[in-house]
Amino acid sequence: MAALFHRERTGRGQAIDVALLDSIMPLMGWVAANLLIGGKGPVPMGNDNFTAAPSGVFRTGDGFINIAANKQEQWEAVTEVLELPELKSDPRFQERDERKKNRKALTPLLEAKLTERPTAHWVEALNAKDVPSGAILSLAEALSQPQVEHRRTLTSVRVDDEIGEVKLFNMTAKLSDSPGAITAPPPKLGQHTDEVLGGLGLSAAEIADLRAQGVV
Repeated sequence: MAALFHRERTGRGQAIDVALLDSIMPLMGWVAANLLIGGKGPVPMGNDNFTAAPSGVFRTGDGFINIAANKQEQWEAVTEVLELPELKSDPRFQERDERKKNRKALTPLLEAKLTERPTAHWVEALNAKDVPSGAILSLAEALSQPQVEHRRTLTSVRVDDEIGEVKLFNMTAKLSDSPGAITAPPPKLGQHTDEVLGGLGLSAAEIADLRAQGVV
């Protein structure tokens, strides 16, 4: 957008240099900020958020749930939803820093209760108390979510009579006036070889000769 605006203002285009490295490094977010600003590098932390507890992945009766009780009131709500009021007064878990230190003791106590019921029950109950939580989904489950269908994240395209239709990811940007769409499958290996070589000026006979030599 900045380049287009620049062109409108000056009448001149410009080169746009977008490197994968520059694009993906900022995705580390606060993990990188801890090092850049606080001087603390990341350490192995498994499925836990080391800045708070309980905050991470926990086992349930039929799978796994992510709970992010990062605030004191959220932690207290967790003890209420799980019907574990004794944890609220336990000195090991009363304060945020203490919960972080005693995470290994806290997790099995929570999972003993969480495994009594399915994930869906806990997600609904915890979110009702303003405790951020969500089910850990398999890839198949994630791709079949209603929101994926609503957003038209996937589309089907026909390959040929042998393969039939395949599902692919659709365009990620949704434009109101000029929406794009994936309407064709990726090419098969060498599918456009003749077309490309012909565009470079090679004759059909020359292309056939290259193929006979195993060049293409």
